[in-house]
Amino acid sequence: MLFLVYHKTVSTHFSTYYHIMARVSGTGSTLKEHHSIFDGLAHIFQQKSNGDVWQFRMWLPNEKKHYRKSLKTTNFNRALVTGKELALELNTNMSVGKKNFGITVEELLELYLENREKDIGDEDGQITKGTWKALRSKLKQGILMLGLNTKVSHIEKDVIENYRQKRTENRNIGAQTILNEQASLNCMWKWAYKNGHTHFEMLDFRKLSKRSHVHKRSVFTDKQYDKLVRYMRTYSSLKNCETVWGNNNRILMTKQQVHLERKMVQDMILILANTGLRIGECRQLVWGNLSDEQTLTNKKTEKKTELVYITVPKLTSKNREERRFFTYGREYFDRLKDRQQFTENHHLIFSMDGKRTLSDNKWSKHWSSLMQGIGINNHYDDGYTWYSLRHFAITKKIASGVDIIDLSKIVGTAVENIEKVYLDYNKEMSRSAALKTFKKNDDGTYSQIRRDEM
Repeated sequence: MLFLVYHKTVSTHFSTYYHIMARVSGTGSTLKEHHSIFDGLAHIFQQKSNGDVWQFRMWLPNEKKHYRKSLKTTNFNRALVTGKELALELNTNMSVGKKNFGITVEELLELYLENREKDIGDEDGQITKGTWKALRSKLKQGILMLGLNTKVSHIEKDVIENYRQKRTENRNIGAQTILNEQASLNCMWKWAYKNGHTHFEMLDFRKLSKRSHVHKRSVFTDKQYDKLVRYMRTYSSLKNCETVWGNNNRILMTKQQVHLERKMVQDMILILANTGLRIGECRQLVWGNLSDEQTLTNKKTEKKTELVYITVPKLTSKNREERRFFTYGREYFDRLKDRQQFTENHHLIFSMDGKRTLSDNKWSKHWSSLMQGIGINNHYDDGYTWYSLRHFAITKKIASGVDIIDLSKIVGTAVENIEKVYLDYNKEMSRSAALKTFKKNDDGTYSQIRRDEM
């Protein structure tokens, strides 16, 4: 009871309670001075080995440990006040279920990532390796806001409820990005709660309307895409590549290696724009995922169409479902294979050594250089990302008459999602739809025709 009464008044009346403490000289071989706090619930003491600096100790029954801490003062009165404050804080934490011993936010992050790594490749469709690698980046800003060295058990639910405002103070961050980051933080926090590191299950964030704030990513116009295709020829030209130097005049990449890497980036962009593959899926393709190569020739024009059958394994697909589809543009794979050294079935297609794809930083730098080269200087804020190529591919396939159900199977997303997120329905599509009609054939069947061809 003394503990609770003191808690109500201690902040302004420490001196009122000094008389209840009996000052007792230390009698052990290691102690110089020893004083009980709150009838022995906690103690402050001086050790011979620590000179005159006062130490604090308190038994925590819920964690079955002694809490020890240096009070960093040689003054008795100051040590007594600090010791009482600390004892009250520890007791309050225990009363609400907080752990006084516990891991830091930084330690929680590493434990969580280590645990999630076990889910890569599980048959029940947990996460892909690419998703796991992106977790640290998604959690980074929230971790910094919480404080790397902050004890997880000391954090309150609403400590970063203004997450969105803090994230958008210095740069324009999309609402969907913020929602994804908040969701990732709460997945980590739920795991922390389940494993006894925190006393609540979810962090509180101010409400953010997903429906009203989420916008489509920017889609390249035909003119922009044509400009990108032309500029990539310049960007990947050997004469425009330079040797990359490191410290101490050490060569990091030769001019020829830079050239090969840029040519690989060029082919990836062309493949993404033709297939509608997700960037993560494309980066994890191996040569063994390609099969059934076909060449179709138009008898009248002799124009050839190069097809290839692509298998996207479920362990690398975003929705954890394997899909297989034919696509044109096989020539981009063929010329890439002719240039690359590592082309066995198990080798990664978009890799310089067959084992590792380029780092996120490298992919980002190539993209930034290309966007600046075609005059899109603020590509991130304007929404032009690698993912814009997928949007472009889907939009063009619909414009060319690909059935939306077939397209759903090819690109691996629901029909509803194509309509809401990917489809950029423009004026030309509307005009084409207006011209469509049909005629009845002599055998009773119907054929689609254009009104201006009747």
